[in-house]
Amino acid sequence: MSMFDNVMKFVETSVAPVAGKISAQKHVNAIKDGFVSTMPFLIVGSLLLVLAFPPSEGNFFFDGWHALIKAIGQENILAPFQLSMGIFALYATFGIGFSLAESYKLRPMNTGMLCMFAFMLAAAPMTNTEIGGVIPGAYLGGAGAFTAIMCGLFVPEMQRFLIKYNIRIKMPEAVPPKISASFDLLIPIVVISVIIMPINIMLSQYDLQIPSAVMKLFQPLVMASDTYIACLIAVLLVQLLWFSGIHGGSVVGGIIAPMLLINLGLNQEALAAGEPLPAIFVNPVMDFFVFVGGAGGTWGLVVLMMRSKATQLKAIGKMSIIPGTFNINEPVIFGTPIVMNPVYFIPWLLAPAVNTTIVWMAFKTGFVAKIIAIPPWTMPAPVGAIIATNSGTAALVVLSSIIVSATIFYPFLKVHEKQLIAEEKAALEATAAANKGKIPAAAKDGELNECRN
Repeated sequence: MSMFDNVMKFVETSVAPVAGKISAQKHVNAIKDGFVSTMPFLIVGSLLLVLAFPPSEGNFFFDGWHALIKAIGQENILAPFQLSMGIFALYATFGIGFSLAESYKLRPMNTGMLCMFAFMLAAAPMTNTEIGGVIPGAYLGGAGAFTAIMCGLFVPEMQRFLIKYNIRIKMPEAVPPKISASFDLLIPIVVISVIIMPINIMLSQYDLQIPSAVMKLFQPLVMASDTYIACLIAVLLVQLLWFSGIHGGSVVGGIIAPMLLINLGLNQEALAAGEPLPAIFVNPVMDFFVFVGGAGGTWGLVVLMMRSKATQLKAIGKMSIIPGTFNINEPVIFGTPIVMNPVYFIPWLLAPAVNTTIVWMAFKTGFVAKIIAIPPWTMPAPVGAIIATNSGTAALVVLSSIIVSATIFYPFLKVHEKQLIAEEKAALEATAAANKGKIPAAAKDGELNECRN
C-alpha cells in the first residue's frame, strides 16, 4: 500500500469521522455561529482602528492622514471601535445562546437575552453606583471570549433542565403567549444570579472575577495558539479535511476562533497603548497570506490552469479566476477535481505548509507588521493583507505565497494535464472513428431522390 493510500485511509477512518461529528455537534456549531455573528462588528471596528492609527509620517499622504485624525479627534474615531470590537464578547454571548437555543427548540431571543445577563453579571458587574453606575469594560472584548462561550452554552442547558422538570411560573391560558414567555425568564434570572454572584464574591477574595480566573485557566492554551506549530497544524488540518471533501475552514475555524480573537484583542490593546504587538496568529494569516485564492492557496494554480493545453483545465481556470480573486475556490477544488485526487495530494499539503513557514518568518522578523484588523475574508488577498497589517510590505509576502504555490503545483498540474490531453485526444479519435463511413443525412436524402426520379 502506498503512502498516499495509508494517509487517505487514516483521514477517512480517523480524521473525517471525528471532523464530521465535530461539525455536526450542537455546541460547536453554536460557538461557531456566535463568533461568525460578531464579524460585522469586528470588521467595522478593526477598520476604524486602522484609520485611527495611521503609519508614521514622512510623505504627503501620511502627513495628510495624520492631520485628518487630529482634526476629527482620535477619541471620536475610537468610540465606535470601543462599542464594536471593544465589547464583541457581549455580542458573541448572545449569538452563541441564540444558536444553541434554536437547535434545542427554545425561544432563541429570550435565551440570548439571558446569556447577555449572565455574561454581564460575570464579566462586568456595575460599580460606583453612587455616581450613576459604571460598567467596567476590561473583559467585554477579547479577554472575555471564553467567558462568553461558557455563558452562551450554560444558559440554554440550564433552561432545558428547568423545562424538563417543569420548573416555571405558569400563567393562565388567557395571558398572551409573548407575555407568558417573558414570565418564563423570571426563574432562570434568579438561578443565574444565585450561581454567578457567589462565585464572583468568592473569587474577589483572591483579586479575581470569573473572566480573569477563566483566562488564567486557559492562558497556556492561548499562549500555545500563537506559535508556528499551532498555525501549521491548523493549516494542515484544513487541507486534510478539504481533501476528503469536508469544509476544513468551517471545522477548524470554529474550534480556534476564540483563541485567534483573543490574539487580535491583545494586538489592538497593545496598539492603543503604544506598545509592541505581541501576537502573530490571527485570522488574516490564513485568509490572506497562506490561503491566497482560498484553501490550498490556489490562485497561482488557477493562473497556470488558464494557460493549460488541456481544454478541461483551461475552462476551469477561466471559470475560477474571478471567484478565486475573492478567495472563493470551490470551483477549482471540485471542478479539477482536487478532492480525493492523488495527483494533487502532495502539493495540496506542501504549498500551504511552505507558505506558512515563509509567512511566519516574515512576521517574526518584522518584515511585515503584525495584524491589527480583520477585513472581510472575501477581500482580494493583497488588499486584505495591507489593511490587516497597515503595512505595504504585506503585499510582497502575499506575492511570494502566490509564486511558491504556483511553483509547487506546476509539476503536478503538468502530470494531470498530460493525462487529460491523452484522454481528450482518445475521445476525439473515438468520435472520429464512430463518424467515419457514415453518410450524412443530407447525402442520403439526395441519393433517395435520385432513385425515385
